[in-house]
Amino acid sequence: MPIDRPPPPEKAKKAAIGVVAVVALIIVAIFIGFNLNHAQTQRELQSGRVDPRDAPKSSSDLQAPRPPQK
Repeated sequence: MPIDRPPPPEKAKKAAIGVVAVVALIIVAIFIGFNLNHAQTQRELQSGRVDPRDAPKSSSDLQAPRPPQK
């Protein structure tokens, strides 16, 4: 015999829908933010400009480490 359960209260339904909507909005905002950041990075790379934070600080920054001497 199945147990008959009353439907959840109307306020609980609205609260659940609200929570799902907020979580979906957060996911969409993060997705858009990552895409905008990626687009900006692509523009910088294609233009040839280097972000000052990524620029070499000394003359040896872009050199490979020297092999150990025997």
